[in-house]
Amino acid sequence: MKTNDTAEPSENKARVAYQTPQRIEGEEGLYWRGGQIYCRVRVDGKQTFRTTGTDKLPKARKVLAKWREDEVMRQHGIEPRAAAMERNRLSVAEVLREYKEEGFPDRKNRTKKTASTLKTETGHLLRLQAFFGARAAASLTLKDCDSFRRWRASGGYTWQAGEKTRKSKAGDRIVDLELQTFGNALALAVRQEKLKADPLAGRIRYHSEEDCCHAKDRAATVEQLQLITSKFRQKGEDVLADCVMFLGLSGLRVNEALPLSWEDVAWSQGVVHVRREKNGCNPFVPITAELGDLLRKMRERSKSFLLFPSADNPQRPLPYSTIATKFRKLTVKMELPRLCLHGLRSFFATSARESGLSDWVVGGLLGHRSGGILITRAYGQTREDHLQKQAQLVRFMIEAPQKNDAQPSTQAAAA
Repeated sequence: MKTNDTAEPSENKARVAYQTPQRIEGEEGLYWRGGQIYCRVRVDGKQTFRTTGTDKLPKARKVLAKWREDEVMRQHGIEPRAAAMERNRLSVAEVLREYKEEGFPDRKNRTKKTASTLKTETGHLLRLQAFFGARAAASLTLKDCDSFRRWRASGGYTWQAGEKTRKSKAGDRIVDLELQTFGNALALAVRQEKLKADPLAGRIRYHSEEDCCHAKDRAATVEQLQLITSKFRQKGEDVLADCVMFLGLSGLRVNEALPLSWEDVAWSQGVVHVRREKNGCNPFVPITAELGDLLRKMRERSKSFLLFPSADNPQRPLPYSTIATKFRKLTVKMELPRLCLHGLRSFFATSARESGLSDWVVGGLLGHRSGGILITRAYGQTREDHLQKQAQLVRFMIEAPQKNDAQPSTQAAAA
């Protein structure tokens, strides 16, 4: 007879689970069930059955006695030796696997994350697994964060792409994001009482906000935007040109704009319905005069139900990698300042602010739930030519100075 129910086939487990335990005469808390002895115990305040892993009565008595002894120790704040040993054996690989199975909860145990965030964190787990996987989670120290940073900066993470072995290097910002994911996984293990405390609590951040290149620092000007779109049209890539101009006139993120279809354009309501990322608000973009002109021209050229169909398959949207790669190569070839697609979102924010809209209104148009808090810091800027024009509107309440050739008044001469 098997002495461990975990070794039973799955169909036998299901059959045993529905069997009524039969109390063993003269044995308090011990029951027969499926050929094994179970004990009646309290777990998290609820009465339940736990297998003793044996069909021998003397051994079952010892298991039940040990269970009750450990429970008394826990009630008095003393951790059983077996629990301490189990915690010390917990590997980082098990911590990361549990974090993924639980749905990537953050430190507040929230699991509502976007698909792009889940994809990003899944990539983080691969790198963390490659470096920390075999380590015991309880043995981690803050020094290991420094080692992980050096490992990532030197290209220590490798993977196979066909027959080629590729290396991945990462800067301080990426390292901080990966360690943040690791911190979430360790926090989950602490909540589940698999770890006594987070061994990496209080770690420093390697990335400085001052060193961050925000979207506003890589935003295109009006002239640059017109030049880029005209170059794409000269090459016969109207879809790419339309997409670049649409991003600048709508303020959408790239992944919010690419899946749009003509059914999302509600001319009667004057909006384009969108699906915001990052749990954003206001799932629409107002059709301004310039955006309306662009959409009408796009509609005349369109041969697909999508606004930005792929050149290879008109039934599928333009891939992000395609427009990102061609946009980067074109700007480099034209010897323009370092620009990025996300900077077109900043182009919209800057134009809206210069038109007199408040940061809170601009934040709403961009779909920010935080309102205008991020506009000044991350997106909004004021162009120099606009500042010069606005400065000419300033009027100071100071009397005009006298001209050199002006004759003094009689009262002034008498004085």
